[in-house]
Amino acid sequence: MKSKLVRFAVLSLSTLALGISLWAEPVRPAACSIGSLTGRYGFTINGTANGNPITAVGQIATDGNGTLAGNETISENGTVGNLLGVLGTYAIRSNCTGTMTIQAAGRSKQNFNVTVIAGGQQIDMVQTDSGTTELGTAQAQGSASCSSAGAKGVYGLQGAGTEIGVGPLALGGQITLRGDGTLTGTETVSINGTIASKQKISGAFKVIRICQGAAVIQVGNQGPIHLNLVVVNGGHGILFIQRDSNTLVSGSLQK
Repeated sequence: MKSKLVRFAVLSLSTLALGISLWAEPVRPAACSIGSLTGRYGFTINGTANGNPITAVGQIATDGNGTLAGNETISENGTVGNLLGVLGTYAIRSNCTGTMTIQAAGRSKQNFNVTVIAGGQQIDMVQTDSGTTELGTAQAQGSASCSSAGAKGVYGLQGAGTEIGVGPLALGGQITLRGDGTLTGTETVSINGTIASKQKISGAFKVIRICQGAAVIQVGNQGPIHLNLVVVNGGHGILFIQRDSNTLVSGSLQK
């Protein structure tokens, strides 16, 4: 009887020790490389530059060898640069962290520290240049090509920013994109603390093959409002930025 108890105790302790060893073993992330970033990404960047609010939305194409190219729309303190050409470079370490540079036509080069997520499906970015406080996220396009018909569907809508001379702005709602290029919806808008609920949205949009597009909308009695669009995540998301002067508004549609 005593021998059985001893064997049971030894077995139990061995099992416990094995369980602790397995539990304590760290889960190592999948290795990354410069080739982890290949293809098109839509991105959004928000923050401040030298004290001025800034927002940007664009699209870059990465080649898997450390170079990128694309375009972006930037609004800095209400001054808008529309679809500026972008060139840059990137380097990715095996632990999925790295660096990236982006330079838009006529603007200073931006330097970022980046983290690659989900095998290259997402890139988180923070700018490292003095005088800037900017965060960004890039999402893989996930589709070989896009179209207005392919973008149809019901989306949740969310955005934020600033209306120069008025104050901060936040919006949320729902919007329906139709295959014929028309759209409708409703949203709630808060501008500097003044709330306008159930504002009707109407307008038109177009998405082209490279998964970029544009929209012109009316919200309540406000408009026309001009937006640039970038389709991401296999058509499940659309990034947008308002390109009208004296606005810094960006956000996304998600379905």
